[in-house]
Amino acid sequence: MSATRASRGRLAGAVLWSVQPVAVAIAAPTVPPLLQATLATTASLFLVWLWTRWRDIAVFAQDATLLPGVRLGLFFSARMALLYVASARLGAVGAVEATAGVLLLLEQARRRRSAQAAPALLAVLALFVLGPRLSFAGGALAALAALAWAAMEAVARDPRLQPCGGEKFVFYQLIGAAVTLPVASVVAGENWLVTPSVAAWWALAAQVGAGVLALALLWIVPVAGARAQRLPTLLTVAPTAALVLDSLPGRLPPAACWVAAALLLAGARWPQRAAGLTPVSG
Repeated sequence: MSATRASRGRLAGAVLWSVQPVAVAIAAPTVPPLLQATLATTASLFLVWLWTRWRDIAVFAQDATLLPGVRLGLFFSARMALLYVASARLGAVGAVEATAGVLLLLEQARRRRSAQAAPALLAVLALFVLGPRLSFAGGALAALAALAWAAMEAVARDPRLQPCGGEKFVFYQLIGAAVTLPVASVVAGENWLVTPSVAAWWALAAQVGAGVLALALLWIVPVAGARAQRLPTLLTVAPTAALVLDSLPGRLPPAACWVAAALLLAGARWPQRAAGLTPVSG
């Protein structure tokens, strides 16, 4: 795969990933967020399973990846649940920007780069100082989603997962979500007897379609050595992409979101060959 093609794939995958939180916010008035996450991940799992059957890929073969794969699925489920609820409460743009900002802070702190962490810190502060319509509870959920994402990064660096093909890596994530998210939805007391609006049906379809395509571009299509570039591209592009997508229907987000997007764009300029970055995008 050429460098140009790989770069285009990363860019397209990041934009497609940004569709999901926007779609969650659109469907939230008639479909609870954890139910949305359950439907989206279960449908995505079915589509990925069909792909592996068609390509005769043995994703259920027993090997040393099972234990770290289960942990990966659990952290993915936590990230999905927290980000979906945050998107419903905080709005898609605020949730993506707060999650990206906190994750950037965590990553730069891990790499001891305080100067590069400054834009991310300013972006998070701008969201809540300049954006009075943004809820503190939603921001806390977005921050927890970033912590779950960081935990996924640690698990993804497990040497036992390195031989994993892209399809199996995706399967661990989606199976974990399909098992745990319905339970979380029931425990949260969400009503499953809903009547989605037309917009909600389209939003749910967009979550599944965009999610599967993003998984393919970020994990299945690239070779194993190229996957380490997913996270920097995702966090550089996603806040701005979510901002643009959310503005398309004519709903202009608060000025704080525009300021935060600009700051995050500056703060996410990580070295392309940064060691230890094994993004989990889905």
